[in-house]
Amino acid sequence: MNSRLPPILLFLLCASGAAPAAPAQTAPDAPGLTKTPVRKIVAAPKPLAVEGAKGAENFCAAVAASAASTRLAWQETRVRALQAEMIAKIAELDAKQAEVRDWVVRREQLLEKASESLIAIYAKMKPEAASAQVQAMDDDTAAALLLKLKPAIASAVMSEMDFSRAARLSDLLTGAAPKSPDPKPPVAKPEGPKT
Repeated sequence: MNSRLPPILLFLLCASGAAPAAPAQTAPDAPGLTKTPVRKIVAAPKPLAVEGAKGAENFCAAVAASAASTRLAWQETRVRALQAEMIAKIAELDAKQAEVRDWVVRREQLLEKASESLIAIYAKMKPEAASAQVQAMDDDTAAALLLKLKPAIASAVMSEMDFSRAARLSDLLTGAAPKSPDPKPPVAKPEGPKT
């Protein structure tokens, strides 16, 4: 009986971690005894853990430079993207700052338009008469005048005005709307027939 395994089978057994059985040994010939094969247990070969660890270390050492350069490239890309966002935000803030400066200049110009003597005249007029006069003025002059009047007098004058003109002047006074080029009140749209 040949107990020798073919080399390929032996390789497969070692690779799978199983140990090949040792060749069968029989007890010495004794009369009346049957021969039973005795197999010696052979320990499995030690795994190549040490060599595997060295392989992993070698692999990590080989790709460390590449991984570091890839990480740096990603970080540079991220920094550039954040820098572009920051530049865009700064541009937005600069535009808003210019808009606020422009609004302040317009506001100061409005205040300069109304002279003190003109304010004194409108302050002494009846609200109905002052309202008629203010409605005939352009938006900037009317807003400047109302701005310099005392709040009680300005509210009385505005309460006598057409509601759309008073609303437009209020928006101009608060800076909520740009000055309108057409001081005429909007025309109401006719409603369709009711069904």
